[in-house]
Amino acid sequence: MSLTTIQFTQEQARDIAEVSPGDVRAWRKAVPYLAAKPGKAARFTFADLVGLAITSELTNRFGARISDIGASVDKLFHELADARPAHLEGIVALIGSASAYLLPIGDFSARQISEPTLIVPCDPIVSQISARMMPSTPSAAQRELPFPPQILKAGR
Repeated sequence: MSLTTIQFTQEQARDIAEVSPGDVRAWRKAVPYLAAKPGKAARFTFADLVGLAITSELTNRFGARISDIGASVDKLFHELADARPAHLEGIVALIGSASAYLLPIGDFSARQISEPTLIVPCDPIVSQISARMMPSTPSAAQRELPFPPQILKAGR
């Protein structure tokens, strides 16, 4: 892990990825990667946030049971851990019953899929997480100064 990697607390990770504490507790029982991050001292990377959001999509939107896809979600977290945040754009996550892959969207058609697979594009998730991390606020126009700026010289 790089020293420049931003790490998030468990509460920050849940808030940014929009997952409930109950979901994370349940996922820890089925996903060894998450089980290795217990308690309040747990720290999560940006890639982990993407993994949490994808897991939420799989379990909440698609209705997949974590007990059925835990092994593949574990592989997904390991795949994500090896990726830099900038490399997650233009990527799709392919999650099978016991496998997970990250592929550039352009390479997706070249991949032979040998089992039923859920496909989750990472772009919308990365954009949503980035927006939650650094929400853009409308900048107020700066008022005009009542006097012209002047250059000050350092003391002689």
